[in-house]
Amino acid sequence: MVQYTACVSTGTYVGSQTKDWILLTLVGTKGTSPQTWLDNWGPDFYYGADSKYKITCPQDLGDILLIQFTKKSLLDLQDSWYCNFVKVTSPQGKTYNFPVYQWIEGRSTVAFREGKARTPAFEPLDPLSDHRKKELEERRESYKWKEYAPGMPHCLDVSSTRELETNSRFSFTKCYFLFSRLTVTAVEQRLKGYSTSKKSWESLDAIKKVFSFKRDDMIEYIIEHWKEDAFFGYQFLNGLNPNFIRKCTEIPPNFPVTEAMVASSLGKGTTLMEELEKGTIYIANYHILDGITAGRNNKLQQYIAAPICLLHLTHQGQLMPLAIQLSQNPGPEAPIFLPSDSEWDWILAKTWVRNSHFYVHEAVDHLLRTHLLAEVFALATIRHLPMCHPLYKLLIPHIRYTFNINTLARETLISKDGVFDMATGLGYEGLNQLCKRGLEALTYSSLCLPEDLEEHDVCSLPNYHYRDDGLELWAAIESFVSDIVDFYYSRDESVREDYELQGWIKDIFTEGFLSRKSSGIPSSFNTIVELKKFLTMVIFTVTAQHAAINSGQYGHGAWMPNFPSSMRKPPPRSKGTSCLEDYLDTLPAINTTCTIIGTLYVLSAPTGDSVALGNYPNEYFTEKEPQQFIQDFQDRLNEISRKIEKRNWSLPIGYHHLNPPEIENSVSI
Repeated sequence: MVQYTACVSTGTYVGSQTKDWILLTLVGTKGTSPQTWLDNWGPDFYYGADSKYKITCPQDLGDILLIQFTKKSLLDLQDSWYCNFVKVTSPQGKTYNFPVYQWIEGRSTVAFREGKARTPAFEPLDPLSDHRKKELEERRESYKWKEYAPGMPHCLDVSSTRELETNSRFSFTKCYFLFSRLTVTAVEQRLKGYSTSKKSWESLDAIKKVFSFKRDDMIEYIIEHWKEDAFFGYQFLNGLNPNFIRKCTEIPPNFPVTEAMVASSLGKGTTLMEELEKGTIYIANYHILDGITAGRNNKLQQYIAAPICLLHLTHQGQLMPLAIQLSQNPGPEAPIFLPSDSEWDWILAKTWVRNSHFYVHEAVDHLLRTHLLAEVFALATIRHLPMCHPLYKLLIPHIRYTFNINTLARETLISKDGVFDMATGLGYEGLNQLCKRGLEALTYSSLCLPEDLEEHDVCSLPNYHYRDDGLELWAAIESFVSDIVDFYYSRDESVREDYELQGWIKDIFTEGFLSRKSSGIPSSFNTIVELKKFLTMVIFTVTAQHAAINSGQYGHGAWMPNFPSSMRKPPPRSKGTSCLEDYLDTLPAINTTCTIIGTLYVLSAPTGDSVALGNYPNEYFTEKEPQQFIQDFQDRLNEISRKIEKRNWSLPIGYHHLNPPEIENSVSI
């Protein structure tokens, strides 16, 4: 007789413990153990418990390949158990690690393999090959694709969060924080009478009362500086959606800006042509909004513009607006607004740009390019990469809660009669149109930060903290990914021969990018270099890019005139007609303002259950080499964080969104 020791770890989520019977079977290269009931004196499998059990076998089992749990419910009651991991020690003292990190529900039998990562080409034994195939077959039954709307990336085939697999759902802690914040903001707004008022704001100062539940330095700064041209330009660099502008070398033919118009803004001693040649002119063109169907708020028609905004980089390093046209079609009814115009003409023109920025930011850069793509990457990972695959182990921390937050968004935010339909100028139809256009225009290079910055020709802009921090993070992620890939793939042939990996990228290309070859997204991998680049893009998108797009929403949007979700009057067709009263009647109504500000607050606030970039509390990798790679990655992120914090001390308003401790490891909010 020989005896093995099994250390079984129960999780620390609310409800992790179980009173069910847990039976364990060990499967080795030389045999299988008897099914053993795991029972010690006193309670077993309680919250946070690490318990040891003896497994007695008639003979040595050889190397342990699999463990099998059989869970039997008492009294036919459903009871879930969250298992972290199992460590099995042989009579010779050798330890085998089995990462589990999932819920095991009801009456069930589930098997887990030893933690060493393997690609299919290096699978040594038929039992393990059979196990990985069966695992993927079961996953594909539970996780299927569906079309949410024509022209948009496909998504998980569930209708509501109630249909999600338990392992894809929010924890109790995250649910509590999320819904308690929703309740608190809703109650405060109702008590103030804001949530039901369809009137215009009586004054700008009255808007401050909406977000009294949370004020911070960013909001106070914006309230003080939102009218200033310098802050308007600054937000293109370090505000929401900070990779929108591009260098302008030639004025578009549909934007007839003349030398005379901008001469006073440029100052003496230069001309528009000279500044174009010097490379100090930039442009923000919202042509993607042209012709998009506008929605209705409070049963009233809203309006959408498709502005073009010209900006100038001054000698002082400030990006200043030069001219704004609120239409893609020039003419007498599309005047070009200038800083020299009357105060409210110019403020209104800039506010129309900020409103357009809201639409492109929320629909294209936030929803489409982070949330929806994150779900595509997550679903392909679950369907094609078994737990033992090294790239599953690399990616699984970066898909945490993505299915839940996106399903919740489809239920409450982007659905018909959801928040976006009822409280923005786009509405449900316009949102889908804009997402479809966004996907049609999306390219692989635009998702790769170094290439995107180069293509926009913004690498020399000063005070561009998003660019500087983003490039540091891209390089750190790229280095980490390269270490992992090089460890498991020794040559290009090993990439080409990995049929699970090829199925993963094929699914992403087909279901996520709708087989659009013009996107540049690969449908297969031929080299290690290609694989590294794509994995870097995936992790950067769902961590750093999402943080840059999402984290500042409340800070930049709480002062509603800086980030209005709708416009109730059409764009002005002439100059000299704007005043404060007209401005307030154009901005969103009181109840619309409250709905959006409350939503932005909930989406930007810490969830109480977040995991920061580079932190991997679940040890999916069991070999010492990838564990060292993780440590190296963490050390590099700590360096980046120290640099960012040192820089922020010297800024009037710090840029924190890409500070690693403030970046979540996945799209989960």
